[in-house]
Amino acid sequence: MKIEPLPGQTRRVALTPAACSVDLGDGSERSEYVGQDYILSVLGRPHRNINLMFCYYPLNKGWPKRVSTVFKNKGGFIWGYPYDDYFPYPGGLDGDRDGDAFQQMRDVRRHGQDVTLTLTVDCAISDDHITAIARDLRPFGRMRLRLNHECDGTWFAFNRRYTYEEVGRFFVRFARIVKKEAPHVRMTSCWGSVPDYKTRSLLHEKELAPTLAAADVWSTDKYLSLHFGWPFQPCEPEDLNKTYTAITDREMWFLLETCHQRFTEITGMDKGLEVCEFNCDGTVGGLENQAKRMESFYRQILKRKAAYLKGITFYQFRDRARLGLEREDPNDIRVGRPTPFLPIYKELIRQPYFTPGEQWSRLDGALKLEWRASDDSDGLGWNLPLKSKPVFLELLFGKNDNLMIHAGDDWFYKKPGVEWVDVTPAARKWGRSKSFPVSVFAPPADGMNPGNCSFFRTNLTKPPRMRLLYEWGNSK
Repeated sequence: MKIEPLPGQTRRVALTPAACSVDLGDGSERSEYVGQDYILSVLGRPHRNINLMFCYYPLNKGWPKRVSTVFKNKGGFIWGYPYDDYFPYPGGLDGDRDGDAFQQMRDVRRHGQDVTLTLTVDCAISDDHITAIARDLRPFGRMRLRLNHECDGTWFAFNRRYTYEEVGRFFVRFARIVKKEAPHVRMTSCWGSVPDYKTRSLLHEKELAPTLAAADVWSTDKYLSLHFGWPFQPCEPEDLNKTYTAITDREMWFLLETCHQRFTEITGMDKGLEVCEFNCDGTVGGLENQAKRMESFYRQILKRKAAYLKGITFYQFRDRARLGLEREDPNDIRVGRPTPFLPIYKELIRQPYFTPGEQWSRLDGALKLEWRASDDSDGLGWNLPLKSKPVFLELLFGKNDNLMIHAGDDWFYKKPGVEWVDVTPAARKWGRSKSFPVSVFAPPADGMNPGNCSFFRTNLTKPPRMRLLYEWGNSK
């Protein structure tokens, strides 16, 4: 077997943010977490952020168990419990930093993505609890903390217990402590409901306005349709606004534009806007309708190129009902069944407007790599001239390297202990009209930055080599 160095010059490659970044939800009250190896193999590229959802109600009876395993549901809706039915956040004061939330955050980051931690929290907790959570998050770099999202609503436990003014003040207090203890964490304020299509004001904007100044990221959650009665109430056509909601694309754009406009008017600042949960529920109108409407809206984003819209999160990868790219198999929760939108989404997220850029430049010095964020890191690159579609193109790396590899249009992950990465499908798909680009980046293997710093820096243990074969020979 012939193994040779990669041809041509080694180049420096810098990742830069997409015009509109695409993020993905993974795990919630209606699904389990799905590992990033599987998601990457299905979708073929990483996302900027992966949204994980947990709750923190340590003062409650029943804590730290998941509330639906302790109490019976009251009221026949998903939030009819004493506290929110997310998986409990295992960290915080006297917490366990080896719990599921931390395992998931490490998995997300080692696969070249950043974490969005959505956390609903009891506003009565002391500063000691907040400080402990902030210190939990220090090693995870430029992650986002989406605290008490949809805080202009009525469904979460923190909204049922506290006034909107109290919820707003709690966000500001939490953000102040996070800035001191974990300055790389980006606080995300999520609200912005418009009461009707006649006025351009937001629900509870006066009480919640202080969260906007305290936040690094402004966001809102919006659905083209949503069966909010799941799983206790059926969804039938005649039940509009009783068990489900549905709006037009035009109404959706009005809601987004109004939300952003009011945020800027209230604060005198402009931090853009992100949609941290977005979907069209397949239980409302069927899965084919979901695929059609979702594709249409993503293509409208590509056409409009609204400068204020900085990112959009598809909710979510796998779902027990019809809000996922996959539907959870009720016979085996480890298995997902693809929905009609999945192959469409896979193509959409490859559009240049949704993908991070790569700036190639001359390399001076050693094979150094620096990981700061999923859209702000330095890697190495090579352009491989292909004579024809290869039978095999396999890349050989140092055994201990943890790498994200961008080969042509596809991404691959190499964990420590693995040496060979087979990029043949990407090379065959690429053809030979132009050089085949290969770039590599090195997020931390354990998903954490050393010393709680803002970056992870390493060198390739050895220059990569390849096995390139164009013909098999006399094989029949």
